[in-house]
Order: sequence, then C-alpha cells, then structure tokens
Amino acid sequence: MTDDYQWATHADPDLLVVQLPAVSVVRGPGAHDAMKALFARRGFRPVAETDQLDLRAANGCSLTRTGPGSAELLVVIGDQVGASLMPLAGLDPAWLERAVELGHTAVLVADAAIADDGTTSRELLRRDAAAGGVLAALVPTRDA
Repeated sequence: MTDDYQWATHADPDLLVVQLPAVSVVRGPGAHDAMKALFARRGFRPVAETDQLDLRAANGCSLTRTGPGSAELLVVIGDQVGASLMPLAGLDPAWLERAVELGHTAVLVADAAIADDGTTSRELLRRDAAAGGVLAALVPTRDA
C-alpha cells in the first residue's frame, strides 16, 4: 500500500474515515476497485444513510493505538498475501481514548469524504454515501 491514503476522525458520532486510492483490476468484461472489494470481503457494507449506520463487525481488521494520537489499521488481505498496515498519525487523543475504551470503532472507507484540509463532516459523508462511495464496519480497537 502506498502513502496516498488519507484519514480523518469525526466526533458525535465517533467515526474513523479512511480514503484510499482506487486500485483498478480488470476481470472479465469490466474493471473494479480491488481495495473496495477487499474491504467488502472483510465485512464492510455499503452505507446508504450516514445518520443511521447499520454496522456489522469486520473480520480480519483491527485498529491498534500505538501512541497518544496514533494508531495502526490492519487489514488482512489473504492467507498467501499477508496484510496491509496503515499507520494513522495526528489523531485526536480524546477520540482515540474513547475508541479504545469502547473496544471498537466505526470505520468508513470513503471515496470523497475528506476535505482538502484533512477533515470530514456529516455533509461530506452524506454526499459520498449518496454517490455510493462509502463502505462501513465496526473494527475491534485496542492498545498495542
């Protein structure tokens, strides 16, 4: 995985939004985004309404706090390929503390829900979800 991904947190409700570059794969008559397919295999489901998330537990994913404002998102790719580890720095320590105490985090994989200044908002999430660009799941969260 390259360093082209972005992340942002949102409070009330607490969310982690991750925006990844598309990885196009041609299979059969068309192409698809391999990253979205990977997260779908890990239990992430399309989000239709951001105000009422119907979240299910992710499998093969975890969020681990590595410092006061840093964490790592682990996503297992497959038995023979291994896993992808995404370091996340500059997180709000209070947000991260709440996530660790709760034991899980709502993680949203988005296409266009992070602004140029690195923040997200309900409106950006709504627009991206309406365009079909958001997948979400509950990811186990813990300390290292």
